[in-house]
This record gives sequence, C-alpha cells and structure tokens, in this order.
Amino acid sequence: MQMSRKMKIHEAKAYVAKKLGIEVMDLTNEEVMRPLREELGIGTVISIAGSPKGIRAKIKIAELLDIQIPSVDLFKSQI
Repeated sequence: MQMSRKMKIHEAKAYVAKKLGIEVMDLTNEEVMRPLREELGIGTVISIAGSPKGIRAKIKIAELLDIQIPSVDLFKSQI
C-alpha cells in the first residue's frame, strides 16, 4: 500500500485493517489474523493442507485490497 498507493505506513495499515474489518492493532495479533487469513483464503504463515498458497493467495489478496500486484498481473497475462 505504501508503494502502490503512495500511503504513509499508518495510512496503509488503516486501509488494510478497514478492508479486513479489523482494528489496526489486530494486524499483528496472530490469534486474530490466523483464523481471518484462513477464512479469507489469503494464505497463512504456516501452510495448511488445502488452503491457498503462493499465487492463489496473492490473487485473493490483490482482489481483497483492490490493488495490483505485478506477479499476479504477469500470471494472469500468461493464462
């Protein structure tokens, strides 16, 4: 968010927290983020069988946050 939308760090955190429907402080709380990441299908720190990984997780993140991720754009252009 800092690079793609030219936001300051606190603005970027607030934007992401709002999109995820959580408080900014919860972004670093593993007890909040792990179930949320599983629910949204945006990947987890430790892989879980059957959950999105790699490019699948990146695609979901790009869609959820309404941002462009170069590797996602490249992948989509090749299919």
